[in-house]
Formats: sequence, C-alpha cells, structure tokens
Amino acid sequence: MASVLSRPTRPLPTSRPASAAPGLRWRSAAWLLSSLPLIALAYWAYRQGYSQRGLAFIEHRAALTAAGGIQLGGLKFAYPPLPVLLAVVLPGGQLGLAVFTCLCSGATLTYVGGRLSRRLPATTTAVLLLPLVAVPAMWYAASQLLTTVIGLTFLAVALDGFIRFAAYGETDGGFTAGIALGLSYCADPGALMYGTVMVLFAPLISHIRYHDDSLATASIGAVLFFPIMAVAASWAFLVWRFSGTFPGSLHYSPAAHVLDFPGGIWPALGRAARTGLTDLAHAPLYLLAGWALFRRRPVAALGLAFPVVALVAALWLGFAYSAVTAYFMFTLLALTMITHSRRAGRSARLRWLLAAAAAAQLALAIWWAPTSPGFIAWWHAMTG
Repeated sequence: MASVLSRPTRPLPTSRPASAAPGLRWRSAAWLLSSLPLIALAYWAYRQGYSQRGLAFIEHRAALTAAGGIQLGGLKFAYPPLPVLLAVVLPGGQLGLAVFTCLCSGATLTYVGGRLSRRLPATTTAVLLLPLVAVPAMWYAASQLLTTVIGLTFLAVALDGFIRFAAYGETDGGFTAGIALGLSYCADPGALMYGTVMVLFAPLISHIRYHDDSLATASIGAVLFFPIMAVAASWAFLVWRFSGTFPGSLHYSPAAHVLDFPGGIWPALGRAARTGLTDLAHAPLYLLAGWALFRRRPVAALGLAFPVVALVAALWLGFAYSAVTAYFMFTLLALTMITHSRRAGRSARLRWLLAAAAAAQLALAIWWAPTSPGFIAWWHAMTG
C-alpha cells in the first residue's frame, strides 16, 4: 500500500491551448446563469419583507465595527471577519449581502459542475447536481446563508486537497487543505473542528505512507493545522491589541450556543451524535461517493469520516449547524469526492449507481426535508 501511495498515479497534465478566452467566457456565462435565479429569489424575499437573522446579525456587527473608527476598537465585534468586512463595504444592506451570497453560490456550483463534467457525461452530471439545485432548502441556503456558503465552499476545497494528499500522494494537496481551512475559519469558527479532526487522522496517514516516521507525522499535522491556527491566533491578538478584550463573543451567530451544553456535557454529546447521524442519513449520495472513491485506497477513507466526526463535535460544542447546513455540506462534499473518482469515468455501472443515489437523495429531501427555523420563515415569506 505504501509503495502505491508514494507514486504519482495521475497522468501528467496536458498543455493548455494558446487562448483560454472561450473557456473563460463559457464559465462566466455559466456562473451568471447559475446566480441569476438565486438573485431573483433573494430579491423576491426582500420584497416580501423577509429578514434573515444571520444577515441581520452580520449587518449589526458591521455597524458596531465601523463605529470603532480609526481606533479599531470595533474589531471585537468583527467576527466572522470575512462576512462582516463584506457588510462594511457592500452597498444595499441585507439585500446586498444576499446578492453576494448568490454570486458565491453560483461560482461554487459552476466550479463543481465543471469538474464533474470533465469526469462524467453531461446527463450524469445534471442528475448528480439535482440534490443541490432542486431542493427548496438549498435555494434558501444558497441565497441567504452567507457564512455557510463561504465556509462550506472553502471546506470543500480543503477536502479536495486532503483527498489528493491522502489518496494520490500530492504534497500540494496538503497545503491546499490547510490554507482552505484557514480561509474557512474567517467565515465559520466551526472550521476549527474540521482542522482538529484532520490533524487527529494525521498519524494514521503517516503510519501507512511513512512507516510511523514521527517527523512525517508532525509535518503532516503542521501543514494541515498551522494555517487555521495562525489565522485564529492572529485575529485573537489583533482584537486584544486594539480593544483590550477577549476576541469577540463566542456567540458569533444568533443560532450559536458555544460551550453552553444544555442538559449537561454528556447528554449534549449524545444529542449531537444522534443529530449528526440523522443529518448523514439525508445524504446517501455522500456515502456512495465515498465508497466509490475510497474502496481501493482505504487510507483516503479518512476523508469520508472526518466531516462526520467534526460535525458531531461542532454540534456538541454549540456551533451553528442546522439540518439545512449539514445537508448542504454533505451534498457539496459528495460532489467534490466524485470529481476524484476516475472509476466513475470508466464504469457505466458506477455512474448508474451514483445517478440512482442522487435521485434517491432528491426524493428523500422532498419526503423528509432538511429544515431549520430560518428556512421555515423564508418559505412562508416566499409562498405567503
């Protein structure tokens, strides 16, 4: 196993055409076509008087941050920093933030869809995207949940890098995973859980690839965890330096209850485990995609396990993850894993299985819809 994983298994990249302008134009057009329906939904919700609690919270934090002026005392309110910074500079208040969310979602969909289309036929790609684009809860997430869209997009990039590193021995994949986790933290502190779980898996990777080399284990952990810790520590220092307080409030979102542990620590852990497994049951495509990618590379199966473990840990600690955000996460990560499955490009049987799993997940999402208080309020505003 170690000898297989230590060799590059992918073909060398082919040379690119002299001009990439046509491809760029097509990608730009696909991005706009993906974003416009979401922008229409965001505008209609705004016209109906809907106010998303998370966007209102970010807008309020941005006002408090800007009130600090040049003394930078308002930094203690500027978490999550990336969404709050956007709220400071973007015009239009909540509508402007919602439109930016739609543009980010359209870019993510275009990127994932483009990578799938390079691996799979167009019809299979379209079916696989249905659980992401044909579920009303995802319309809500993609048009209203700014921190979720930013955080999970970078988390998907981190998983992509982790898979390339663990399954194919591509060193740059490890660096990509670490940097993406650091950027994810700028929108979602729950990224600390995903980074921690990745590092906990580092000794297992080292055991298979490097024969228990302690220096290799330390290097893997540093590559994965240093960027996110550097971002978190730097932000904490800046807040302390300019405001003299602990870096912001642990209640970074109206839905967060960090370290509250209602009912006690261990009962809270049991509830988090049940909730996390229930959320996973909404995503059969995630399980099949993981099996398709990892059946010949067991070490890379760690990439399948760590989001589940990290989600349970985040729920236990009180970070803001609803069934809607968990469904979004598992579906986006499933599509990311499929882009790495070369067997899917060669096996018609596997493509049929993946398409069937996507159709089953879509039917399940309609019959047993992932929900949250925010989604219910949004749906009533849209249909009322």
